[in-house]
Amino acid sequence: MLIGMFYASISWADTDRENAKMQLLELLKPITGFSAQFTQQLLDSERNSLLTQSGELHGQKPDKLYWHVFQPSAQEIVSNGVNLWLYDADLEQVIIQPYSNNPETNPISLLLGGSQLFADNFQLVDHRQSGDSTIQFSLEPLQPNALYSGLILEFDQGTPTAISFTDSLGQTTQLNLHQLKLNPVFDDDFFTFSIPKGVDVVDHVQ
Repeated sequence: MLIGMFYASISWADTDRENAKMQLLELLKPITGFSAQFTQQLLDSERNSLLTQSGELHGQKPDKLYWHVFQPSAQEIVSNGVNLWLYDADLEQVIIQPYSNNPETNPISLLLGGSQLFADNFQLVDHRQSGDSTIQFSLEPLQPNALYSGLILEFDQGTPTAISFTDSLGQTTQLNLHQLKLNPVFDDDFFTFSIPKGVDVVDHVQ
């Protein structure tokens, strides 16, 4: 009898987890792009704040991203799906490199990826409802050498509101999205970076 209850418990947990996985994929499926303001905190293992940043974030399928950090120092990260530009205004330097949509190095790509991207890189380990409208999904990367040990996606009323990930040192990056607009229309050249005159260019593409 106890053995039967044990296996029934495992079966229920697996079914519950599979249902949560399908729920997550259904939440991600209609997202073709987004625009948001963000605040980002780096926390140590004791949850003390090490760094706080703020700015704007935009994304569009497939693999197009635009980060603009306002505080504490201006930076821009732009991808057109082929190349990635990293611009540091203080250093007056642009680094150009091939874009990689690996969500283990860029968790934001999860919002723009399909079900295969999720299946190839993550497993769902837990989920929980917070209040009437907020749900969190806890994920673990499948690769043992991933840059972080766990990731949490949060949705409120079906809209992504936060992403957090923890590295092997116990440091957590918490990204909160504000004033988010789903599936906006972008200009054709929005995700192509225009290099300012007079800055140093480090090109790893050519």
